[in-house]
Amino acid sequence: MKSSYNNTNISYKEVFSTICQIYKPKTIVEFGILDGFSLKTFSENTDKNQTKIYAYDIFEKFNGNGANKKDILNKFSQNKNITIDEADFYTKYKDFEYNSIDLLHVDIANDGSTYQFVIDHYLPLVRGVIILEGGSEERDNVLWMKKYNKVSIQDTINKIKKENRDLIINTIGSFPSITIISK
Repeated sequence: MKSSYNNTNISYKEVFSTICQIYKPKTIVEFGILDGFSLKTFSENTDKNQTKIYAYDIFEKFNGNGANKKDILNKFSQNKNITIDEADFYTKYKDFEYNSIDLLHVDIANDGSTYQFVIDHYLPLVRGVIILEGGSEERDNVLWMKKYNKVSIQDTINKIKKENRDLIINTIGSFPSITIISK
């Protein structure tokens, strides 16, 4: 299965599985599906009768390595607890209530502005844990981050840590890396 999470010596599948085992999320919200690596892992490590998973992507509208909507819908068609839909990360937060999300996963070509948007708009909606793709120095220095002059994730994490001392923020791995945020 195609995923940047496969290109490392860290087992992100084990990390995601462990987070599910620890937090036992009842509501998971994911932005960025690609081939469904994390979606499949979340589904395999939660109770299908008690956990509802909402997965969103802009699919073929993404200018780059985007998910194929038809393939994803077919791949997860048997999972009755998973809702897959097309949605914009930057507006979808309005559809969720305060403290209603147990696990939020964001993997949408993240940069520092994505992280800041999560803190500003999604953090109040999350009662559990946030997983964001990226966060390492190596991830900040990928070609497209430099080419398009994207906001540094590391700089943004440092700013968030200073402004939100009650948050626990840890980055795991060098590339692609993930950052885990909890209250």
